[in-house]
Amino acid sequence: MKLLSLLALLLMAKVHAYSVLTLKPVDWEKVKTVDVFVAGYGKELGLQFLYSAITKAQYHDDLYPDSRAQLILWARERSSRADQHQLERRGFTVEKVSRRDLTHNIIAYYLQKLPKIASFHIFSHNSANGGNAIQKGMRLSAKNFPWQEVASNFAPDSYVILHGCNTGFVIAPEISERLKRPVLGSLSSTDFQEIWDGKWFHNNSGQYPLYTPKSKTNHHLFNQSKQCWKGFCHRLMANNHTYRGHWGSYEVGLPYYKSFCNFELGTEVDNLKCMRGIAKAIEAWPTIGRRSWQKKVEDFLCPRLAGKSTYRSCVANLHGWSNKKFFAGNTLKCTLKECQFGFKMIDVEGDRVRIFTGSDAGVEPFKSEYNFLMSLEKHL
Repeated sequence: MKLLSLLALLLMAKVHAYSVLTLKPVDWEKVKTVDVFVAGYGKELGLQFLYSAITKAQYHDDLYPDSRAQLILWARERSSRADQHQLERRGFTVEKVSRRDLTHNIIAYYLQKLPKIASFHIFSHNSANGGNAIQKGMRLSAKNFPWQEVASNFAPDSYVILHGCNTGFVIAPEISERLKRPVLGSLSSTDFQEIWDGKWFHNNSGQYPLYTPKSKTNHHLFNQSKQCWKGFCHRLMANNHTYRGHWGSYEVGLPYYKSFCNFELGTEVDNLKCMRGIAKAIEAWPTIGRRSWQKKVEDFLCPRLAGKSTYRSCVANLHGWSNKKFFAGNTLKCTLKECQFGFKMIDVEGDRVRIFTGSDAGVEPFKSEYNFLMSLEKHL
């Protein structure tokens, strides 16, 4: 796409609301594919959704050549002036800032009009049935977004990751069915991780190493050192317990993002679309340290807490060395199509909400997912 053509598209969309940015200047005439990151409004979480998008976008930029660009759409947080100031003081290339809210239409507009979409990421609050909360009062789900219309602009080996609480129970399989691409979603609450002494830990009391200062710069993950205050030291990960929050307390879950290919897999083309898309998602996972495929898969699947016992127990489970339980709650048995669970309706603060239930599948989900992901390296 010519640079002038893209700028014209940006100007045509100015009546809508969002901030759009790249981490560095982009020569759009050379761009063939784009990674798109949507950062929802933070509410009480501040800029952490934006930071998670920035960290992952930078990892993609390091990983892929100049013919691939990374574009971030940030929901209105405070005001156009305040949001623009936050972006410019960090040195990002700001394409546009608007006064109003990000909408479904403008997200769909970019997905259709940009060069081919290599990956699509959403960082936001989420409800299991309602979808991703992009702005207050506006949720993006499988049913209220034109997935079939934007599908033609997704590259054959593209994928979607829904970073947020409980995105894998309903929303991820439904979007995969409509988009005909792999979609990864969570089956627990999620929380942000930051970097302590070259390792990822949740920034909550008791969940990071004592007497170890939080990193101010990230010189572990990227080709060049980056400052944490600019947003280069965050990722949004599943918790090691079932969801407990505004929507009740769930009985079942998994502490990693589950991959779904909820479409027909009878042909070689469709099989490769699924396998290559998931392999690309794991390849671009922001893993610190030795980046062998095995280490990357282990980091993707296993929780990191202050002590090493939980991570070690998880890795031992993956390899079949142990059956020791480390997840707080019942684990779900899942396929590429869906997970097997039940539900019951309860009253929470005067509202009727759906609580997900089910029997405990033990350590088997970890072993099967590990073996599946390990088999995908050949598709890169």
